[in-house]
Amino acid sequence: MKEVRKTSSLGLITLAVSLIAFAAPLHSSAEDLAPLPDGSKVDLSAHCPVCGMTVGGDLGATTTYSYRDGKPIGFAGVAAAVFKDGHVVGFEGARCLFIYSAVPKRFNIEVENIARRFVTDFPSGKMVDVANTFLVLGSSVKGPMGYEVISFPTVEEAEKFKSEFGAKRVVQMGTVEFKDVERKGPSLKKPSVQETPK
Repeated sequence: MKEVRKTSSLGLITLAVSLIAFAAPLHSSAEDLAPLPDGSKVDLSAHCPVCGMTVGGDLGATTTYSYRDGKPIGFAGVAAAVFKDGHVVGFEGARCLFIYSAVPKRFNIEVENIARRFVTDFPSGKMVDVANTFLVLGSSVKGPMGYEVISFPTVEEAEKFKSEFGAKRVVQMGTVEFKDVERKGPSLKKPSVQETPK
């Protein structure tokens, strides 16, 4: 009789392990994965490595807008870095993507291993390659963490938004500096000389 119980207990343990193994991938279900323009996918349920927030926010969405009196006051647009080996890192917003790229040692990465970077285009709400966008810095339209970098497909649209929402400037990927995305306070400090990417 004891041997039957051992077999039975072993069967229950096997069943429990199988259920756990089966359930584990369900945490990031297909609906938590958003397609990127290169065919890879970003996990909206993951945590941003820069700010710790959920990539897709409470709604699990790639894009959300907030309005007051018919004008946008808030924008949350997912960003992503796709590494050469296919690994995808998601970010709560474009600002976090730029911090990740500006201080690579802090995140134990090599920037040259990032193949593509994607941000959410403000007018369309679609993910686009950041190399083809114009970025507005310092507008009154805030992201979940406050200050946000907002992307546009043309310089004309970016300049119009800059004027309308009191932004500081319009830049492109290669001209964004750490000071442009840095949040004052202890959580993000300016990198030391040896941390500055080459």
